[in-house]
Amino acid sequence: MEAHVERAAEGVLELAPLAPVGEPEQRPKMNLRVWLCDLTYTQQAVSAETMPQAVAGLATHAATVMDFKHVPQVFKFPEDLAKALEAHGAPDVIGFSHYIWNAHLSIGIARVIKEKFPKTVVVMGGPHYPLLRADQVQFWYQRLAGAVDFYVDGEGEIAFADLLLHLNSKPASKVLDTIPGVHSLSADRRDVYTPRPRNRIRDLADVPSPYTAGMLDRFFDRGGVPTITTTRGCPFSCDFCTEGQHYFSKVAKRPRAEVEAELHYIGRRMAPLVAAGTARSELLITDSNFGMFPEDKHTCQVLAECQKLYGWPRLVNVTTGKNQRERVLDAVAQVPGTISLSGSVQSLDTDVLAAVQRKNISAEKMMEIALQSAEAGAQSYSEVILALPDDSKKKHFDTLRGLMDARFDRLNMFQLTLLPSSQMYAPAYRQRWGLGTKWRVMPRCFGRYTILGKEVRAAELDEVCVELPNMSYEEYRECRVMDLFVASLYNGGVFGTVLAMIRAHKVSPMAWLEECHSQEHGEELTRVISEFLAETDEQLWDERQDLMRYAPANVDRYIAGELGNNLLYTYRMRMISEALEDLADVAVRAALAVLRRAGAATGSSSLVARLVREGAAYHRLKLSQVFTVEPPGVLEQIANFNIDLLLEDARAAQESPDVRRYRLPTPMVRTFVLTDRQRATLRTYVGEMGATAAGFGWLLTKVRLPDIVREVRMTAVGSGSSDAEPSRSDPVTP
Repeated sequence: MEAHVERAAEGVLELAPLAPVGEPEQRPKMNLRVWLCDLTYTQQAVSAETMPQAVAGLATHAATVMDFKHVPQVFKFPEDLAKALEAHGAPDVIGFSHYIWNAHLSIGIARVIKEKFPKTVVVMGGPHYPLLRADQVQFWYQRLAGAVDFYVDGEGEIAFADLLLHLNSKPASKVLDTIPGVHSLSADRRDVYTPRPRNRIRDLADVPSPYTAGMLDRFFDRGGVPTITTTRGCPFSCDFCTEGQHYFSKVAKRPRAEVEAELHYIGRRMAPLVAAGTARSELLITDSNFGMFPEDKHTCQVLAECQKLYGWPRLVNVTTGKNQRERVLDAVAQVPGTISLSGSVQSLDTDVLAAVQRKNISAEKMMEIALQSAEAGAQSYSEVILALPDDSKKKHFDTLRGLMDARFDRLNMFQLTLLPSSQMYAPAYRQRWGLGTKWRVMPRCFGRYTILGKEVRAAELDEVCVELPNMSYEEYRECRVMDLFVASLYNGGVFGTVLAMIRAHKVSPMAWLEECHSQEHGEELTRVISEFLAETDEQLWDERQDLMRYAPANVDRYIAGELGNNLLYTYRMRMISEALEDLADVAVRAALAVLRRAGAATGSSSLVARLVREGAAYHRLKLSQVFTVEPPGVLEQIANFNIDLLLEDARAAQESPDVRRYRLPTPMVRTFVLTDRQRATLRTYVGEMGATAAGFGWLLTKVRLPDIVREVRMTAVGSGSSDAEPSRSDPVTP
């Protein structure tokens, strides 16, 4: 089914006709020129790094029911679309994906095209669209009118193909409320036609792979992260989620053979790029509950084959299933160390979970995933959403405590965003739960582009909940600071040795973090936290329209990184880079304080205190100056304890409070080395994300710490250099 690919003028890709499905005489001839756009911002960094698989799937499905005279073209980068428009004019039909991260960009460019080429039919589709008809009508009047002719509501493949067939035989003005799932504005702009929804696709075999069709070949060389879908839909009904609506409750699957062929196709093309350091060894699987279905084990077995054959993928980003934990574990075990297991509870408070209709999910069983993943040699993470209905500061802290006590390796903390396609967006829902919201610009989602001689300035906004009946705005800010401490001191074992000692003495990591927060901070740490809070306030706007005017007018400041950064990611990076000495210092002082209260001997000469100090310095030196242009190659430390053994015990949840178990017979020298492989990994990511605090912060969400922090080697004292580096937390001699 692979298509021949050739390049045309202005860098626009032309494809040979898509492989036919069925007999040609059974398929009508499609005479219209069709372009499909899944646009992303590119000027600060490529915002949406993934390949445009979803919109390309519109074309591969359409080719099963019609014979294209002109092969559809796929665009991701606005610059490429601008060149194509200048070189060839607009097509007959242009489709745009419409997500929270590209909505205003797509609408802005569509509006320019519509003004210059009014006969071009503009179609949009995607989940950034309200559920209720009253909200849909307002959405059209406020955002889409004058730029968009049709909006595909729900799954797009069959509805878009049906729309193309209608447009192929009649003008757009004659296609009104006749196509299920296709909405449009009346000619007099007084009404919006919202026909009945279109039924879901039952079998994803109806959407042939755009990879094996050759439609995405040119995006490999552009550094895109391959994206695949093996199932579509979600059986759970969470109010905050797009897939929480009943429409998506049934799960459709793709054939095993097609998934296998697709993965090998991608692997063959990724292998030389990964080897050359021009692409990241990653894959994104968009399934909502990967591992819950029997077919997922086979997918993981194919991934293992790809790793052996192509050295790809090293990392698979996917949300694993919320139920069927044994099946999930069995699937992930096929690719050890590749997939992190998720136990995304969002909250552990039963009243909060009831408020958001989070049914059919056992929080207790999801908590078990942390220990089970450790036994299986996999990493684990959980997700927490701040300011869900009925939330409070205490409930948020209690959720963090429970997840840490369950031994999740990482907690991903999000703010509640009100998505138009979720139940929460409705005015009645907001009023019922007292949701107080503000608006902010989404990180990396802003830019300016010249389209057909006209500048398009755009920025994407999201609406976040910052106040509830039981959570004041000040308490919201306190929760955000605690989330920053979790990200900087807990996630990924940044100070894993200190954490192990705390757990060995039956102290909750949350007690340690609360102590870190309340302790006096050094000058640099105080400054970073103060600036974090100041930016938190500055980012939030009361009125959407005020921010809509301000952000495009100041888009250059956003692109330069002065505004609009992901604060949790950026300030985690700044804590680690700018205030690492202070961070290690407060980690030690807080640990000794909570250990003292737990009855441990923590005098300056005690083994516990000495191990905590040495451990904090161990982690500080692993991180020291890694995120600089020319980091020093080697750092050293006098070693009195076997930290490797302690961390190994911690992974097995068997830390010993008897510190003598970890004491070395004789002191040694611990050498911290940044390897060539780690430098290459850093260069690849920094090349895509930028060498700024925001770029490095984003990087930390994409890689595992062992892949970029210094490796540790042990040598006997006197066998090499003896210039061990002292620190505020670690004297050279005990």
